Amino acid sequence: MISELEKKEIDQNTHANNLINNLNLLQEYLDGLISKNETYRYNCFKVLFSVSEKKPDIIYPYWDFFINHLDSKNSYHKMSAVLILANLTAVDTEKKFETIFEKFYDNLKSEKTIVPIYVIKSSGKILKFKPNLEGKITDLLINIEKIHQGKQIELLKSAVIESFTEFFPNSKNKLEIINFVQEQIKSSSPKTRKIAKDFLKNFVGK
Repeated sequence: MISELEKKEIDQNTHANNLINNLNLLQEYLDGLISKNETYRYNCFKVLFSVSEKKPDIIYPYWDFFINHLDSKNSYHKMSAVLILANLTAVDTEKKFETIFEKFYDNLKSEKTIVPIYVIKSSGKILKFKPNLEGKITDLLINIEKIHQGKQIELLKSAVIESFTEFFPNSKNKLEIINFVQEQIKSSSPKTRKIAKDFLKNFVGK
């Protein structure tokens, strides 16, 4: 156990740079993702997430490790996997993400909120590196109300619009996205209504 990571506040960038320069520590961070010490676990995640953003090629060989976390019953383990796998699409020359697409997006069906919302919020980043998947991902997001089994659907819809904001300019499905967003003007959630109005103002001019 890396004692520094038991502290509430850490400089994750410093730790990430140290890990990049000393890969012998990598396994300890990976093991830390299932630690029962919540602070330690979260700090390990923060450092690994930072590394996966800065140098995803370092983490990419551990792809299967994170795929296994997608099968966990623990929402925080699944969330960690979702966020890091999204970063790894930047270097996914072997098209591994395409093979686990269904497993990844099946998380939208959960009755819980935390994992689906991070799947949605990661979609813009994924499409930056996987534009070939835009049609499939857009279709899932605009049908979130039919897919998600939980009660916080309006919160998820706001996340969908935020995700659309990231890739709308390059989308080949602009009409479908606009129609979805326009429907959210009538949302019961003030937050979702505001995000929908802002989206339409920025991209449609109304």
